[in-house]
Amino acid sequence: MSTTVLTVSESKDQEHYNFAARQQERDVFDTLFDSAPDKLNAVKGSLMAFANKQLSQINRGCSNIEEDFSNGVNLVVMMSLAEGYYVPMYSFSMEPTAYDHKLHNVTLALNLMQEAGIPRPKCTAESIVSKDLKSTLRVLYAIYSKYKHLVK
Repeated sequence: MSTTVLTVSESKDQEHYNFAARQQERDVFDTLFDSAPDKLNAVKGSLMAFANKQLSQINRGCSNIEEDFSNGVNLVVMMSLAEGYYVPMYSFSMEPTAYDHKLHNVTLALNLMQEAGIPRPKCTAESIVSKDLKSTLRVLYAIYSKYKHLVK
C-alpha cells in the first residue's frame, strides 16, 4: 500500500509536483530494504562491480558505496566516461572536503544524468552527500540501467 502526499510550490509547480509525487512512490529499493535485506549485499556487489569496471578506465575505483560516491566525484567521472565526454576540472571539485562542494558535485552528476536521458532517481543530492545507502543505490542503478551494455 502506498500513500501519496503532494505539495506544490508556486515556482516550477509541475516539476515540484512530479518530484514530490515520485518521492512518495515505493520502488524496488524500498522493497529490497524492507522485504529482502538478505539480497542487499548481492545488489551492492553488482553495482560496485559495475562502478569499478567503469572507473578502472582512469585508474579509479570504489570499495565502499556510501563513502566513495558521497562527494560526487565518482558519479561525475562515471557519467563522463559513459557518455564519452570530458567534464572540465573547473566545473567540479576533484577533492571536495566542504559540504557545499560535495553538494555541487552530486548536483552536477544528477544534472548530467538527466541530460543523458536517465530519469531522475528517487533521491536528493543532499541524501547522497549524507551517505544514504538507498539513495546512492538508486543513482548507481539508474546509471547501470542505461550503460550496462558498456561492461564487458
